[in-house]
Amino acid sequence: MIPFYPSRYLSHAMIVAMVVISIIGFADYRIIQIFGFHFSGFSPEILPSLISSTVLFQFLHGNLLHLMMNGLFIYQAGPEVESRMSRQGFIRFFIGSTLFVAVALALLSSGITIGMSGFCMALLSYLWIDLYTTRHPMANQILIMLVLNILLGLSGNISFVGHFFGAVWGLVWWKFFKTWKR
Repeated sequence: MIPFYPSRYLSHAMIVAMVVISIIGFADYRIIQIFGFHFSGFSPEILPSLISSTVLFQFLHGNLLHLMMNGLFIYQAGPEVESRMSRQGFIRFFIGSTLFVAVALALLSSGITIGMSGFCMALLSYLWIDLYTTRHPMANQILIMLVLNILLGLSGNISFVGHFFGAVWGLVWWKFFKTWKR
């Protein structure tokens, strides 16, 4: 098990931010209503709101179980993926995932979306393809976790769009990262 090092791993620092921001959202549900991702058309006057919700929606969670599950994924998969790319690469990976998932949500989803599940799926899919290409024995287990979590999005209260497009981003980034690294 990886010790918890928020000063060493960006993914662990993300967990701290998720806990703090989610607790604020738990204390005042209006925070989730304001900063959860929702898109109802573009106009210049909503741009500040759109930017703030794009930045914050992943750090807000609906309940303690939601927060703990996403935190566990990031705790376990985050440092592993971080070790496979530079610190700046990991930051770009996160920002790219955030924007990719937000665009998919804006185009394909209605209502409010919160949580870092999309990024969790990006971590899992990146890890899966990286392990698969090296014929690592854990690749099949990671793939099963990934597929099950994407399918969870079909249950109704979980964002299928966020899960699916987060997973797509992990694959896209892996291909870009491996091609660019050559």
